[in-house]
Amino acid sequence: MLDPEDMEGLIPEHMLERGRVVLEAYREPVERLLRERRVPDEGWPEDLIWSFLWELSRMDTDKDPRAARIGEREARVASRLAEASVFGFCHGVGRSGTLVDPQPKAPGASIMYGLTNRLVEDFLRRLGYSIEGAFVVPGATGLCLTLCLSALAEGEEVIYPYAAHKSPIKAVRLAGLGMRVVDTEIEGDEIVTRPEDVEEALERSDSPAAVLSTATFFPPRRSDPLPEIAELCEEYDVPHVVNAAYGIQHEYYRDLINRAIKRGRVDAIVSSTDKNLLTPVGGGIIYSPDRGVLEEISRAYPGRASAAPVAHALVSLLSLGMKGYRRLMERQKECKALLDELLEELEGRRDDVRVLDVENPIAAAIAVEGHDPVDLAARLYVRRVTGPRGVRADDPFGTSRLRGYHSDYVTINAAIGARKEDIRLAVERLERELEGG
Repeated sequence: MLDPEDMEGLIPEHMLERGRVVLEAYREPVERLLRERRVPDEGWPEDLIWSFLWELSRMDTDKDPRAARIGEREARVASRLAEASVFGFCHGVGRSGTLVDPQPKAPGASIMYGLTNRLVEDFLRRLGYSIEGAFVVPGATGLCLTLCLSALAEGEEVIYPYAAHKSPIKAVRLAGLGMRVVDTEIEGDEIVTRPEDVEEALERSDSPAAVLSTATFFPPRRSDPLPEIAELCEEYDVPHVVNAAYGIQHEYYRDLINRAIKRGRVDAIVSSTDKNLLTPVGGGIIYSPDRGVLEEISRAYPGRASAAPVAHALVSLLSLGMKGYRRLMERQKECKALLDELLEELEGRRDDVRVLDVENPIAAAIAVEGHDPVDLAARLYVRRVTGPRGVRADDPFGTSRLRGYHSDYVTINAAIGARKEDIRLAVERLERELEGG
């Protein structure tokens, strides 16, 4: 940043002093951030974030005007637009040995990445997570799960309580592992995993590599019983990876994860940056109660990585601040309460709708009679309502149960970032489609 001492004599001293006051107002939050390495309580203005990131990226060797850059990877970029899209961090982050290791050609990017990881750790701890460490991965949830399983798997077969998520299934295959599926059961309206079925799968497996459990689901699937699974993983000495894709945004999932950490074995938890920190798609967070596990996972990453998802996470943390994020969490709860209220009112007006009794802090589901739920969700999409998911009762993948479900249904989310006007409009258009469009 500019140093007012270098400008003495160019303008009157009192004017220079006034300018120094303004510069210090911008410099002070940056200095405090680098000194304390904590997420600011109040979010930063975007021009300050922009200038801070560009100042860091100017430390990288591709910005050196006198450098003789003759390597095969020298951050040569054809377009300034592309350079601006990553705030100048064209060398990326990490090294071939370990993702989080500093990179000699990228001092600025390495500082940015190290700072981001420290802020993510601070962010999670201040939200109440019982963790020792965390780092951002330039890859979405599925690739993060692959990374964890590649590093931690000790056998050949992942024990997987069945879920209607394609990414984890692909993640297991990409890690070169087999899968033993644990089917779910119906209890009332909820589809649940029974701990005794997980234990039976562990006993029957000749070479259990890990248990991949899931915290966040679309209803009617309920969160896996993480504390009981953690106890089993400790008893059977099997790694435990938790998919908590959108779990950071609500205390329900935090408490579930913390109970699991307290009662048994949890090696790594994976969450998405876009689902929780409102970033563009492409980043994930891996966190753990064991810092050594994180180091092992980091070493499994092949090569360097794009700095963009890391920078996006940093931008969100600085832009929102802790107070801004907590406000978003409160608004999410208000939106979910409104969604529940409106769906119950809809149920009271119609004979073809029943709100499913499922414990879920993010989403709700309604059973629909006389309507094709897949077609209904498609018509809502045409009506410019994005997010609803229609599932037929006999769809074993959609229902997260191999033997199907008792009702056709549609799920509607009230995730972080949604607004009350979005919820009202979505339910209004849902009722219109139920009436025949």
